[in-house]
Amino acid sequence: MWVKSVSAGQPAPTDPAAATFLTMTTKPSFRAEFKAGDGGKTAVYMSRWVNTRGEKGPWSEVTTATVAA
Repeated sequence: MWVKSVSAGQPAPTDPAAATFLTMTTKPSFRAEFKAGDGGKTAVYMSRWVNTRGEKGPWSEVTTATVAA
């Protein structure tokens, strides 16, 4: 899973190269932790499947959420 935080009102990036690797997970849900200064910003998430052989699937649609203050 990759994430990028942007200021409110800024467009969400659509290129995974603009985001930072957050974590790998095998669970269908995940809780991300942010710094206090990120409150009110928009978290932009992108993810994709990687199988046990390291083969990567297509990128997901971009998902956004507001970081709690």
